[in-house]
Amino acid sequence: MRDVIYISYALPVKILQPLVPSALRLATVGSDIAFISLVVLRCTRVRLSAFPLVNLNYNQLNIRTYVTDPISGRPAVYFIESGVTSRLVSFATSSIGIPWQLVELMTELTISEEVRYLSIWGDWDGRFSFKVQSDINVAIAPLYFENEISAVDFLIRPLIGFAGDDRRLVGFTIQHPEVQPENWSLTELDFPLLKKLMTIDDFKDTHSVFYLPTADFSIFLPPTRIKKKG
Repeated sequence: MRDVIYISYALPVKILQPLVPSALRLATVGSDIAFISLVVLRCTRVRLSAFPLVNLNYNQLNIRTYVTDPISGRPAVYFIESGVTSRLVSFATSSIGIPWQLVELMTELTISEEVRYLSIWGDWDGRFSFKVQSDINVAIAPLYFENEISAVDFLIRPLIGFAGDDRRLVGFTIQHPEVQPENWSLTELDFPLLKKLMTIDDFKDTHSVFYLPTADFSIFLPPTRIKKKG
């Protein structure tokens, strides 16, 4: 994966809870703060273990929040919405219960002497665009966390993922090395789908923006069906 960006917002639990299946519990900081993130990445040389010679390249955009695994109690991620630019990947994941929609998504990294910019645009239930940039002035200890390490542990390092809804919720495990992201900042955002999901008009006040130039991720499939208790 290349040019991975995590744009995160801290919001009251009451705003995010309706977006999460009843089998999952939101992970919170304190008693009333939960998080939602936009994650954009370029997937390169993606391989399936059954077809190791086949490489896939596509872009992906996830809207995700943070939950607790109901079985192990470990930190986990719930994918509220996910979009990919590969028709094959969208079809294959949807067939096993992971609803990755087919979307239009482009990214462009611009490097100057002083700063790096990542521009992102496309169409997903309406035209969207946003821009982030490297920023050495970002606070080292993000709000609600003791330090940057604890923020990264919460927002980036969970190794369990969930997707689906109350009718069909599935879980899967993820493996990746311990990552050390860079601090970036958001300069522009126009994303109608995000506003449609939540009754919030202004998404300029970000909690944190993290950037990874490159990372190796493995997803273990097929996913496991999560049965609703009771």
